[in-house]
Amino acid sequence: MKPREKKLKEGINKCEEVIKQLEINSTTTQIQINQLFNKIRNKLDEKEKELLNKLDEIEKYKKKELELQIEDLEFGIESILGSCQMIQNSLSFSNENGDARLLSMKKLYQSRLNYLSNNIWNIEPCHHSLIEFLISEKVEESIYSSISNFGMIDSNDISIDKCLISRNQKQIMYDNKDHVFEIISYSKDGKEMKKGGNGNDFKIKIERAPRDEKNEWKITDLNNGRYEVKMRMKDKGKHLVFVQYNGIDINSSPFQIQVFQKPKPRNYNRIYQPKLVFGSNGNGIGQFDYPRGITIDLNGNILVSDQDNHRIQTLDFEGKVLSIFGSEGNSNGQLLFPVGITINSKGNTLVSDQTNHRIQIFDPEGNFISKFGSEGNGNGQFRHSYGLCTDLSGRIYVCDLNNDRIQIFDSEGNFISKFGSNGNGNGQFHQPVGITINSQGNILVSDSDHNRIQIFNSDGEFISKFGSKGNESSQFNGPFGICVDLHDNILICDNGNNRVQVFEPDGNYITQFRVNLPTAITIDPKTQNIIVCGHDNKISIF
Repeated sequence: MKPREKKLKEGINKCEEVIKQLEINSTTTQIQINQLFNKIRNKLDEKEKELLNKLDEIEKYKKKELELQIEDLEFGIESILGSCQMIQNSLSFSNENGDARLLSMKKLYQSRLNYLSNNIWNIEPCHHSLIEFLISEKVEESIYSSISNFGMIDSNDISIDKCLISRNQKQIMYDNKDHVFEIISYSKDGKEMKKGGNGNDFKIKIERAPRDEKNEWKITDLNNGRYEVKMRMKDKGKHLVFVQYNGIDINSSPFQIQVFQKPKPRNYNRIYQPKLVFGSNGNGIGQFDYPRGITIDLNGNILVSDQDNHRIQTLDFEGKVLSIFGSEGNSNGQLLFPVGITINSKGNTLVSDQTNHRIQIFDPEGNFISKFGSEGNGNGQFRHSYGLCTDLSGRIYVCDLNNDRIQIFDSEGNFISKFGSNGNGNGQFHQPVGITINSQGNILVSDSDHNRIQIFNSDGEFISKFGSKGNESSQFNGPFGICVDLHDNILICDNGNNRVQVFEPDGNYITQFRVNLPTAITIDPKTQNIIVCGHDNKISIF
């Protein structure tokens, strides 16, 4: 029992140490609170003093000018009374000699009386008595709201029962491919936490995995109350995934995933003719006017940016139109020459609203959710937003066409970083139009006017490039859309050469197949079908 007793005493010592640290931390936090509110009080006192001084200044100058006006009016009264008295006295003492003198003074008296009669005195006060304190209701409400939100006491204690798992349940998982989801943490009072610090307390446990295979997982603290989990399963089959906080399952845990064996690489050398072609020029249903973007939604349907019709069309794999959203304009949900299009992990559609210099986000039914971006060259601004894509973590990558750069945003559209500038050196661009992310997180960009593809790591640092001007293999005449398959092979729309070229992940040439003026390309992960749209206003499936 002695070892047991020792363990219990160790537990008591640990608790006592936590109590001591708790007291220290509480005192430190109290000091921080006092310092904050002292600063706020000082600012309020300064503002109060400024307003009171201004009030005193206004009162004084108004009072002074009113007093001067009173003096002027009093002088007028004295002048009238004095003049009348002087004339009256002259009349009462008149005689023969005086009458002659009175007649000589007539002009002077008349002039004086005319002046007094015609002089205009301002009898209305030169100032009103009102001195208002003005503050708009919005500002006042904002102040009260700010006060109520001044800081918060956070014990950083997570409620295990309230934590949520955010994941794309329709995402197909393949062996040795990354699968990403997020843990959203909540406090004991049910509020979503806005800061991290608990990453080490979360663990992932995977059951029913083969004993001889070690599945990999990593948890990254996003420092905003959310934690990104990246898993790589080593073998196919069904697995139970447990997400635990301090050894206890959180809400929605465990959940089941099914891992499929990654399909063998497609033999691109056997592509000769499309399986199906649909679409024609026009503005009717199922017609297109310069389609410039294409993607696959979570249900396997095809979404097309119908550029000059200012709309998005959703079609099934037989070319039947399922829905249409968007119209010409710059209001929410309206589009002006839309180009790039992609689907995020929530199934929402992101559209590069080119001539409105912004990105719009729509729900799976095509209803407007949000937007970000404006015209300019600052962070988060665009000069013609173009190609775009998202990574497994939901980050958004946008080709900023005429600013010759790539901008990166979080899933809500908040600016994170940028890379690239105008020029022909490594990492420089002239009108980047297409972008995609491979399984390693590397960023591939179609550097259109330089007729090359550039590859960057996830931080935007240059890795390599391939391509040059021409019509031979590995040469381009205006590369546009770009995508990668499950094995990171690269497919590129070689627009001016009327073909799609296929390359290995490192840029080594594999093959090519003919497509008329291709502009955008995507691959259905379930079937490995290749879908291409082009300037001929057709959609081709290979």
